[in-house]
Amino acid sequence: KKGLDVLINAFLNLTGRPSFSHWRLLVAGDGETAYVNQLQEQVAGRNGNKDSVAFLGWLSGAEKRAVLKHAALLALPSYQENFGLCVIEALANGVPVLVSPQVNLSEDIKTASAGWVSEVNASDLEACLAQALSDEDERVRRGNAGKEFAQQFRWSKIAEDLEQLYFTIIRPRKP
Repeated sequence: KKGLDVLINAFLNLTGRPSFSHWRLLVAGDGETAYVNQLQEQVAGRNGNKDSVAFLGWLSGAEKRAVLKHAALLALPSYQENFGLCVIEALANGVPVLVSPQVNLSEDIKTASAGWVSEVNASDLEACLAQALSDEDERVRRGNAGKEFAQQFRWSKIAEDLEQLYFTIIRPRKP
């Protein structure tokens, strides 16, 4: 569902170019053991590229914050994502995102200029990754836009909006 096999393929193709060979892909999260093994074998099958992809497993707390703090980009080329909490977490930390149109936040991200949107295929993802990873100033600009965009999802903002909604429901209507 997350499109990781396609992302890995696109990333390994891209890092095969000398100008992108210094980049690393960190895969965070867990999943079915057989699928994770399949992804690891996909990387191992690409001679000379195994050090450019690391599987970190599930991250939380300080460990997750540390990874986000040093991230240049978060990619979620999912085939279907009803929200994408990791996307909002990245944006809130000033990390721009690369998502697929199937991530329900993709149109909002595009409108806010908080990241890039790519179809879930290796050639489109590779081109989008190349664009994002080759321009640090643009990543910073989109990361800042993402930080601003993510403010609407703060718990205090959500509580305030919900409170206002409740007040509009319970206020007596004038005849």
